[in-house]
Formats: sequence, structure tokens, C-alpha cells
Amino acid sequence: MTDPVVRMLQTTERLRRTLESGVTSARDLGALPAGFRDAVATGLLVGPRLQVAVGIISHTGGHADSTLPGGMDLGFDFCALADDVREARKAARLMLRAGADVIKICTTGGISSATDDPDDEDLLDEEIAAIVDEARRHGGRPVAAHAQGRAGILAAIRGGVRSVEHGFGIDDEGCDLLGERGAFLVPTLSTMVAPLDPGTIPPWRYEKKLRWRDRTRHNIAAAIERKVNIATGTDAGIAPHGENLTELSCLVELGMSPMDAIRAATSNSARLMGVDDRLGTLRPGMLADLVICVEDPLRDIEVLSKPENVVVVAQQGVLRKDTLPVVAQHIQEGPHD
Repeated sequence: MTDPVVRMLQTTERLRRTLESGVTSARDLGALPAGFRDAVATGLLVGPRLQVAVGIISHTGGHADSTLPGGMDLGFDFCALADDVREARKAARLMLRAGADVIKICTTGGISSATDDPDDEDLLDEEIAAIVDEARRHGGRPVAAHAQGRAGILAAIRGGVRSVEHGFGIDDEGCDLLGERGAFLVPTLSTMVAPLDPGTIPPWRYEKKLRWRDRTRHNIAAAIERKVNIATGTDAGIAPHGENLTELSCLVELGMSPMDAIRAATSNSARLMGVDDRLGTLRPGMLADLVICVEDPLRDIEVLSKPENVVVVAQQGVLRKDTLPVVAQHIQEGPHD
């Protein structure tokens, strides 16, 4: 609801902050136009390489319906509603026409939407299958599913999505299906572990978040123990932009080793994005993306949560951030201060 020019300038600043926090490639599964991806790719903007969904597809009254409880429609142009198979295919085609690299769908309601619940199911099985088929027919593009409750998680995986976003209600059956289909879980824990303040959010949202917080911790901890494919995502900017690597601490808190959390953010995320032939690992022949922080994250993963601790960010061999000399000088001078 911000002025479009201001919003564009805010977005460029968020891209820069995200890159300088140590994220050199990212998916945007919400409202980011493809032009930002192209501007980064051509050097007009500095930011992470981007894969964009352009918009979100759900049914009327679902998670992507921008109608408020009082009946006012906010008219968000990135929200597409589909209520049968034909409309689902058309919605996917509209996203593809707008330049989508990945199609984003909703198979459940959500915590941040006023008129539904995470346990509510959204798109029908045949609608999910139709969208996955459209994505396949157009360059084999992946489909990512906003899926929080159990039923919608299972429907998404059975329908052929590449990733389950959030997955708060995942159970053993969901973990088994992820393994069978080679799909990924992206838990977005950053949005669930932040302190709750009933004075800053609507009562309905506070109630849902309170109800789902402990369930999420239990279910994602179990999925981590099951060693399912996990990639990292933060749901920025519900979680703050530029503090994306806090997600790694959340994963470690629920039982993942620091090294596995780093792999989730690097090699596993590269696999999810389909770029693991050139990104996600440090070895000969790969693009030279490199992050250096002031302390050893294998000893304290929290060090990555603060962007100021990330002192070097190289993107394809180009230094995008370099505060290392300043840090070295500060360390050298520290004992004398």
C-alpha cells in the first residue's frame, strides 16, 4: 500500500541488505516483479541473483485472497484466484507470461490471512496437478506450495510440487512423501520463533500464531531428525530483510547440526533452485560465491545472525561487501583501548 516509487526504492535497499547479510542467491515467492531479477542480472541493481514467482495462486477466500473481513478488496495485482482447473491453468499461464521462474500456489490457509486457517485446505488436488502440469510444459519450471496444515502439505507433495513452504503441520507421512518424491521442506522458522506481542498484531493473527508455535517446533524438529531434504527460507519481510541467516540458528535450535544448517542454506538450497551445477559449493569450476564471517559458525551458529559479523561477501568473484580490514584493525587495536 506504499507509493510505487517509494516501494521500488525500498526494494532496492532490501536487495542490497540481503546480499550484504550473506545471501548471494534467493527465491522471491511473493510479489516481486521479474524486472528486479533482470535488473540484478544485468548489473543495474546490486542484490542476490533472483528467481521470482511474480505472484501467488489460491482459491476465492484462500490465502492469496486480498479481501478483508469487512468485504473491502485490497486488489493486490500479484494475487491470482482460481476456482476450477481451467482457472488454475490460466492463473499459472499469467504468472509465466509475467516472467515467473517458479510458480507459487497455496494448498492451505495461513496465519497471516484473516479469513482462513492453516488447517484449511486451499486448491483442490486436480487444480494443483493442473498447475504443476503447466509449469512442466513451460520449461519444466518448479512449483512451490504455501502449505502449513497437514492435509494441504500431503496434497501439495502428491500433486508434484518441488517444495513445501512452511510445512508447520508436517508428520511422518509427509516426511515419507518428501523422500519418495525428492521434494524439499522450507520451514521458515524465523516467522514462528519471534516473541509474540498481542499489542502489535490483530487478535486473530496472535491466536493462530500462539496455537501453531509449539506444534511447529515439534513437527519441524521431527522432520530434521528424519533427515528430510531441507532448504532455507525466511518469509522475508514478515521476518526482517537483511537478517535472513537467523534462520540457521532456528534450525540448529531444533536439532540440526551447524554444518547441516549451513548446507541447508548453500548446497541444498542450490539443489532446490536447480543451480547446483554452478552454485552452493566451493570447488573448481563453480561460480565464486563466498562469505566470510568474523568467528567460526560451526562453534556458534549465532554469529551469522548479525549482518555486521559477515565481513566479506563475494558474488561470482566480485566483492560486494568487504569490511574485513576494518574488523582486523579493530581486533588489533582492541587490547589497547
